[in-house]
Amino acid sequence: MPPVLGLSWVFGLWACASDGAFDGDVGAEPVGQSDRLMGDEAPAERAGLGFTSAGLLERAGPVGGERASRAEADRVVREFWAVAGERGVPGEAWTFDYQAHGGALTLLSFRRMAAGREASATGDWNGFSRELTRSLSTLVGTKSRRLRFTLERGPERWRFNLETVSGRLAEQARTVPESLPGVSQPLLSDALVVARQLLPASGVPREGRVRQQARLHFEGMRLLQESEPGVFEVQEGLGRQEVPASGDPRMPLVQAVLPFGHAVGRRTVEVELEGLHVRGEAGARWRVVAARMLESPAPQEAMEDIAKEYRAMHEDILRHWRQEVREDARLAGAWSFEQLAYWYVGGFIARGTLGMFEAVAPTVVAVLGRGGAKAAQWFRTVLIRTPPGEREALQRIWMKAEAEGVAALGVGEKAELQSLLRDMEQRLRKPLQSKYEKDKLREWARQEYFQVLQPRLARTLGPDLMATYPVHHLVPLEYAHLFPLRNINASGNLVGVSREVHMGINSVWNLVRRSPRSVSASEVDEVARITRKHFGQWFHVVYDPSKSAVALSSAQKAALREAEALLGL
Repeated sequence: MPPVLGLSWVFGLWACASDGAFDGDVGAEPVGQSDRLMGDEAPAERAGLGFTSAGLLERAGPVGGERASRAEADRVVREFWAVAGERGVPGEAWTFDYQAHGGALTLLSFRRMAAGREASATGDWNGFSRELTRSLSTLVGTKSRRLRFTLERGPERWRFNLETVSGRLAEQARTVPESLPGVSQPLLSDALVVARQLLPASGVPREGRVRQQARLHFEGMRLLQESEPGVFEVQEGLGRQEVPASGDPRMPLVQAVLPFGHAVGRRTVEVELEGLHVRGEAGARWRVVAARMLESPAPQEAMEDIAKEYRAMHEDILRHWRQEVREDARLAGAWSFEQLAYWYVGGFIARGTLGMFEAVAPTVVAVLGRGGAKAAQWFRTVLIRTPPGEREALQRIWMKAEAEGVAALGVGEKAELQSLLRDMEQRLRKPLQSKYEKDKLREWARQEYFQVLQPRLARTLGPDLMATYPVHHLVPLEYAHLFPLRNINASGNLVGVSREVHMGINSVWNLVRRSPRSVSASEVDEVARITRKHFGQWFHVVYDPSKSAVALSSAQKAALREAEALLGL
């Protein structure tokens, strides 16, 4: 689980001063007292937004609310009507299972439990909705649970019952209630294509009944136009004359599968269709009598510690996409670098798209392919080195891939995506350029160190003394380009030291900087080892000058001699 990163003026001080920006001046300016970060930094980043302990998004403002919860309940009633109510006959009984979470309701399955007496459907929407809508939002509540609605059609009206059933939290369930808009035209078009694929070309036997099973695949807000037809069987009327369908036989199927488009992630829905011809009617009727969203398998081991965070970002993407703010400038500042990094890494792996970048960005693919929080934290350091315009372009393209699937990207968008990853790859082997990049990496290092790695030391120091303790990068930021596969802010590269110790370490790196030749990666690693060897006793502890000043002076001299010998100075 990633840390919840909140900004504080204390954590803005004393980030690693190992490169030239901190030579001779170990007092960094507190974040918030300068405008130096404001140009590239998103509002979410300035607000310190990350993830909660449950993997949900921290947000700058509230989402959902009572009005959205009522809209969820109203939508559920419309889904009942589309599947069961409109064509229901006396004696019919249906169950609908939903995942409730924070007021959001996600359809998981439905099934017709009793077929009822054959008769012409005479559904009354006003009466149906009045019975259900009146108290549904109150009954549902905001607790996380699975709910089962049972609908039974009596001689005159529908009866309704609600109960809680066991089951783990569905991975495809939404967690934020919202007033969902009407069905999008792309999803409707997808559903019409798939319905035509599934409905048999032949009709239904006169006074007979047929059954067709199939699996449908959703990705984001789209229904993939490649269904998997399953078992087809004639249950009644074998060998009799076939009767064509009345009206457009696709519409009952379309109306039944569209509610599954409100879930999140990649998902498979198993459906069972029934074709029926009743004596005396000119045509056959088609209905979906059962549908269920298959449970997702547990995430791969590499994705376990990132799955919740990625899922939260994916849901947020779909929410913005539905609200048609897809390319709005507000989106550029909607998420922090941490949130974006988890989203990209989770998305690239979950969608199996890393292969399309391997030729142009082998280092990026190698690290992201490992998955998990470490890959996301590494990619955050890559994003901070990416110019704002390119970050926005990457976000715009990948949002579309999240909402509608990678297949929805045009040739130009795929080429642009590869170009953006290629540029990222090339920057990994160039020294950090801007003061903003360095300052942001130092700020993150300080947050990670005192909030996550060494909270006990932070409490021991207290706010005042902690403000005098730099967080030092054992391998300094200026050499990050020599180690493109490493996260320069990895925990093993961060140590907290006093001002006096930090000045001693800096004297060794100043010697390296004065070398007449460029140092290699192995030499940088060796100098880092030398500093760890001679100054390590003062890492992660409160420094007492009255007890350690003489020892520190000796350690500094020994480290300088060893570094001089290494570099041949």
